[in-house]
Parts: sequence; structure tokens; C-alpha cells
Amino acid sequence: MSDHKTVKYAGESMTLGPNPNTGADWAQDDPDHSGFLVHGLDDTPGQKAYYIHLEAKPGKEELLQGFLQDINAGVNQEPMTGPWFALRYSQTTFCIFEAFPDVQARHAHDSGPGGRNFLRSELLKDMLAYPAQLYRLDVLHGKFGVMLGKTI
Repeated sequence: MSDHKTVKYAGESMTLGPNPNTGADWAQDDPDHSGFLVHGLDDTPGQKAYYIHLEAKPGKEELLQGFLQDINAGVNQEPMTGPWFALRYSQTTFCIFEAFPDVQARHAHDSGPGGRNFLRSELLKDMLAYPAQLYRLDVLHGKFGVMLGKTI
């Protein structure tokens, strides 16, 4: 069985890479955090980020877009969260990329107004094809003075 997946978006066929775990099912979600699987290390020094992969059930794409807007409204209240992006890869595939100056800021986000949206486990199960895949990342390098073509 291949761990790649072909999807269609705007009439184009695209192949997803070997991640995320598209074979995950709801029995595999994190017992402490129903609705998603957590990957990667935590509590290492340095700048941090999350990459979160969200696969909507067909017909639930607009519901997922609203969920992402709810998260965005929450992270706008979190002074240490950012940059933050909601992204769409295909008709049903969405992602979040968010960065933090350190692990303490990432933990503050987890319990803050943006991160608390992932406590809505019944909504996650209603709109997602499989548990959200949350990847903890270390930020190694970056370009920080420009955001979407504008100096910040």
C-alpha cells in the first residue's frame, strides 16, 4: 500500500507526500487530546512551530474553513503566536503553520484562545476524515523582516 495520496483541487491532480499519516483513524487519536495525533519532540531549546494537517470529509470543507477562522480570531489575541497561516492544499486538504519564539509560547498557545479550538473534539470528528496531524517543529532558519511581500 502506498503512503502517497492523489487529490484533486481546481481541476489539477496533486500527489501528497508520505506525510501525514492518512491511514490514521479515530481509534489512534491522542488519548489526552481527542481529535488529533501529536508528532515530534517538545521542550527542546529554540524557536518552535506547529504544522497541522487537516483533511476534511467531503462536503465539510466550509465547516473546516470556519474552524480555521475561529482559530485565527483566537491567535490574534495571543501576543507570542505568529506568524500564523491557514492554508489550503486541495479541495479537502487544509493546513496550519504557526511559529513561536520558544516552547513556553507554544504551550501558552495550546491553552490560549487559538489552541483551545482543538478541544472541540466532537466538531473535529464531524468535519475531519481522520484525526488532525499535529507536528511539533524546531525553527532552524528563517526570513523574518518580510511577510507576504511587505516589510514588517
